[in-house]
Amino acid sequence: MNSMHYDIVIIGAGPAGLACAIELKNSAFSVLLIEKETEIGPKVCAGGLTGLTQGYELPLDKTRSFSKQNIILKNKAFTIDLANPIRTITRLELGQYQLQQIENAKNITVLSNTTIKEINKNQIITTDNEIIQFKYLVGADGSNSIVRKSIGLKSVHCVGLYYDIPIITKECIWYLNSNTLKTGYIWVFPHKNYTNIGVYFNPTTLNSKKAREALENYITNQGFSFTSTGIKGAPVCYNYEGHQFGNVFLVGDAAGLTSKGTGEGISFALASGKEIAKKIKNNNYKTIELNKIIRIKKRQDKLFNILETLPFLHAFLYTIFIHMMRVKSFQSYFGI
Repeated sequence: MNSMHYDIVIIGAGPAGLACAIELKNSAFSVLLIEKETEIGPKVCAGGLTGLTQGYELPLDKTRSFSKQNIILKNKAFTIDLANPIRTITRLELGQYQLQQIENAKNITVLSNTTIKEINKNQIITTDNEIIQFKYLVGADGSNSIVRKSIGLKSVHCVGLYYDIPIITKECIWYLNSNTLKTGYIWVFPHKNYTNIGVYFNPTTLNSKKAREALENYITNQGFSFTSTGIKGAPVCYNYEGHQFGNVFLVGDAAGLTSKGTGEGISFALASGKEIAKKIKNNNYKTIELNKIIRIKKRQDKLFNILETLPFLHAFLYTIFIHMMRVKSFQSYFGI
């Protein structure tokens, strides 16, 4: 077996892993960033970013920005002016943009097309039987994280399904209908060259077949066409149980840092990846921004849990929430 040693090993080159690597660029630490796919960036994802990502620079030529959020509750439409616009970007373009920021970093090695089969104390073993030793391990490997499993944490998931429609639309939409979607929703995220339309749902209250039917009915009713083989989907891990376990850290989906109610994950990934890197560089760092987004996530999850507990009040509670969203301080409090 070949053996290598790095101060920090990051498993997963998604937004969280790349954000962590960017913060570690030109530091005194040797860093290995491992990605299982051959190309860095592409992933099943709607590509929507809320105001929580306003502090993160994105390539303007690759994004679209929306200052209004259109919410449809059954057949009634509401328009919300947003304090911070929603932005859209493809995961490929976001990943490649982040990757460019570490290309010339002498202390960072990127290893793609590499899968981890085993994690032991202070070392990992790849499927090619390479042994990689580390001082710190960062799990940024998504909803089915092997790092999360290695420290004994279970994952609980919601699910997102979507189609990419080859039509460029102009409005960012949330569609709510508790009769067909329960506590889930249908989203419409216009991108530069297409529109992403999907459904997010909790599989304990709505099965995948019915969720897909609701999504396809919505797309058809809007006058759009789709190819059934074009559907994409992925689980979203939302049960956060901590981010530091000795010298092992979890970020993004691997940490359960996504919103249970909305499925939003990119903003949590960017913040947690950056903050964990700062913590590794300085053990006394208080992870201020990470603590902030954890508080926001807990508020969002608590609100969603109330909806799940009181299904007979969905329409009433949604109406109240929509009206409260018109208040900018409310948007800030819930990270909208």
